[in-house]
Amino acid sequence: MFRPTARRLTARTGNSGMGRTPLTVYGPQPKYEAYVSPYGPKTKHIPNLMGLSPGKAYTYGTISAGFGMATVIFALFFFGEIPKVRNDILSKFPIIGEYYVREIPPEDNPF
Repeated sequence: MFRPTARRLTARTGNSGMGRTPLTVYGPQPKYEAYVSPYGPKTKHIPNLMGLSPGKAYTYGTISAGFGMATVIFALFFFGEIPKVRNDILSKFPIIGEYYVREIPPEDNPF
């Protein structure tokens, strides 16, 4: 015996699902409240934006801030020796700007 393929399932059921279970399109959902058992777990709605709750947003924000700081520190060390970046950008930072100022002593200047 042969196994039914997605095309045969579609032809047989009239649905356009491509998985093992044919696609079922449900109609409008009923408007009545769902039954809540007094013996079951007490659940409450957690506000979210596309599945991102405030707790998850805080956690992901702190993680991304840590990665951002690591990236900025890497960029400072990596681009710190390029003269154009050192003179135009890095020397203008308030606290660490003096570190990037490179002045050539007059006796070492060939001109």
